[in-house]
Parts: sequence; structure tokens; C-alpha cells
Amino acid sequence: RRQKPGGLTNDVVFAELDHTDRTMSDTIATLLRESYAVEAELIGARDFPPLRRAAEDIRESQSTFIGCSSKNRLLAVAELEHEDERFTNIAGFVVHPACFRRGIGSRLLKHVLGLVGPPTVTVSTAAANVPAVSLYENHGFSIVKHWSFEDLEMVTLARSLSGNMC
Repeated sequence: RRQKPGGLTNDVVFAELDHTDRTMSDTIATLLRESYAVEAELIGARDFPPLRRAAEDIRESQSTFIGCSSKNRLLAVAELEHEDERFTNIAGFVVHPACFRRGIGSRLLKHVLGLVGPPTVTVSTAAANVPAVSLYENHGFSIVKHWSFEDLEMVTLARSLSGNMC
């Protein structure tokens, strides 16, 4: 078995997560808190809205959650909102801090892009979150909107899977 840098192996598993299950929603919520705490520090946010999300909110969500795991450990999660037949929004995308800069986010994003049916995929992040913006741009996303939310400068990026945006 070939080792990846940082001790990660190639044996990661991608699967839809049952976020309505209490144990799974607790696991997702823990991963979100750990990852978003690092992002909040990176962008200088004192009160970061994603950190307010509770496991109960995850259980009640209408989103689809896709996880990346290795050895029964959840490494990364993408939350997908299927807005209509033309658009899918990545409502959340986190990687465990111990797995930053090891290709897990890139692998999960490739997997998610292979799953989605609508021709346009969008995602929003803080403009100051350079690693996230770079990840999305490296996978064919382009910034299509600048906006503000609770004193945070945000960007929305989009990727057209069909080759045209409309």
C-alpha cells in the first residue's frame, strides 16, 4: 500500500452520510467546528456564523452530505443543496485540520463534481480564505460575485459542468 505524504493512504472512501442519525450528525458537527475554528482564525472573524451550527441543525437539514473517510475516521465533508435542475450549491465544505494540505479536499471536491447532475455548481467562502478560493479555482471555479455577510467579505464561485453558465 502506497503512503501519501503525512501518513494518509490511498484507501479513502467517499459515501453519502446519514446526517439524520444522531451519532453521524454529532460527528459531522464536531468536524465542522474543528475546521471552521481554523477558518475563523485564518480570516480574522471573531463571531463566525458556521461555528453556531448545532448537530440538531444538521439532522434537520434537507441537504445531502458526502463524506470522505479513512479507517472509519471522517476526514472531510461536503454539504450539497440541490436548488433545482440547473444548480447545485456546495453549502459547506470542510476538511479536518490534521488533513489540511494533503489532497483530501481536492479528492472530495473531484468526487462531488462527479456526482452532481446540474450543469452549474456554486460555492461561497470568505474572500480572505485564500486556501479555499485556490482549491475551487484549481478545479475550474471562477469568482462570480463579491458580497458581505455579518461584516465578512465573501465571494461566490461557480463552475459550469456543461461549458456554459446559462
